[in-house]
Order: sequence, then structure tokens, then C-alpha cells
Amino acid sequence: MIPARRAMESAVMRASRSRRSARPASASRKTRFAPEKRRAPARRSAALKAAVKMPGKTPGKTPAAQLEPVLYRFCKPGWAVIVEQLASQQGTRFVCPFCRYSHRVPGPVRGFRKVRKAQWVKMRRAEE
Repeated sequence: MIPARRAMESAVMRASRSRRSARPASASRKTRFAPEKRRAPARRSAALKAAVKMPGKTPGKTPAAQLEPVLYRFCKPGWAVIVEQLASQQGTRFVCPFCRYSHRVPGPVRGFRKVRKAQWVKMRRAEE
């Protein structure tokens, strides 16, 4: 055996030369080839985090949460408009692709969606 390859090969002899069959199913390719990471002591990592922290950010603030889009029904049966609900947002008028009127909804329009009749009946209606 070549001395340089001795570290790569295991001491257990197998009938198959494939390394894939020797691995357990849970092992992944990433972990096999990833270099080993050494853990720093807890005191140093806390000090490093404090030093690397961005100066402009305040620790108490959290990022703005993405609000779920709300569906409103309008003139065409089975179709709904996707509206983003924002806390302080004025109503938005959008030109309806199905009729000649514009409808008003409480936030910015993000698109249209076809829905089942049972869902469509339960939705709130956009203002005409």
C-alpha cells in the first residue's frame, strides 16, 4: 500500500473497492469532504461576536415581518385578487382585467388567482 493513501483507506478489508458502500446512509458527501473545524473557547467567541457586530444596528429591533397576502373576490366568479395587507396603507384601486370597472382593495395588489367556488364564496368582496 502507498503510504500517502494509507490515511484515506480504512484498515478493514472489504470485497468491494467502492467507498460508497462502506458509508452509512446518514453520512453525506459534504461532511465527508468538509475540512474539520476547530471550536474556539466560549470566551473568545463571545468577544469576537461583540467586535464583529454591525455598529448601526440596535439590538432591540427585529426585522419587519412579512405579512401574509389576503384574497378578495371580485366580479368574475372563481377569481380572487391577491392583496398585501400592510398596517398603515391606503386603499388601492386596480383596473379589473374582467370588466370595465376599477375595484378598490385595502392594500397593494400582488396578482390574481383562480380559486374553488367554496373558497370564493367565503371571501370578502372588493369594493366596486
